[in-house]
Amino acid sequence: MRHALEQAGYDDLPRNGLYVIGGLAKEQDDVPLAQIIDDLRLSKQAAGQLVDTLVVRGYLERRIDPQDRRRLSVSLTERGRDAAGVQTKAREDVDQALVEKVGHKGLSALRRMLAALIGIGKDSLKDRDRQIRAPHIRGIIPILFVTDVRRTAQFFADQLGFAIDFLHGAPPFYGSVSRDGARLHLRYVAAPNFTELATREDSLILASVEVSDVHALHAEFEKRGVNIARELVDQPWGGTDFHIRDPDGNEISFVTYRPPSIGG
Repeated sequence: MRHALEQAGYDDLPRNGLYVIGGLAKEQDDVPLAQIIDDLRLSKQAAGQLVDTLVVRGYLERRIDPQDRRRLSVSLTERGRDAAGVQTKAREDVDQALVEKVGHKGLSALRRMLAALIGIGKDSLKDRDRQIRAPHIRGIIPILFVTDVRRTAQFFADQLGFAIDFLHGAPPFYGSVSRDGARLHLRYVAAPNFTELATREDSLILASVEVSDVHALHAEFEKRGVNIARELVDQPWGGTDFHIRDPDGNEISFVTYRPPSIGG
């Protein structure tokens, strides 16, 4: 389905976005978004970020619930419905290919078996939820202090190949950008307090982003015309990195850690 969506121009759907769009299209108004999110077992923060991303990218829209004006409802936009149609067609093509391989009875048996496995999984998760578990830290998101959230987000998108996850406020005072597994949040301040300090402190880094191939990323940024604040350096602590600066002068390191050499 994802390949079909990419071929049709819907290549910016985030992970789990297919499930939300497909679920809303299939159930329409019968199943609330909260239930679909619950099936994905996302935290409230992750669910909110997923919905924000789908809204920003034009797949969903928020409306005031006519039954309760204190609540917002979420529905598919025309782009969302079109993407759901592509998903449906791709799913039907897979079903047809399976029928040709195993027949209608075999496909029905497969669906029953998958439904049973899903049921077992849900029961197991419910059992685990009843147990007291220690909190699990999922990650850390650096927050850059910037004087113009929209401008900085656009810099990351146009210059560094990041996606704009969301911009909050009018004008925006908070936002998020991401690329692959890395995410940065942006917060408005009247004057970035680290910029002045950076002029006195050598290489005052506000965020360090680990990448799989720092040389390839450096070459990509050079082609994009990015102003490299500090060129590639093999660091004695075991990493190779280079630095860029955002429009406010916040310095960011992109680094690949080298495997330790055997025998010193």
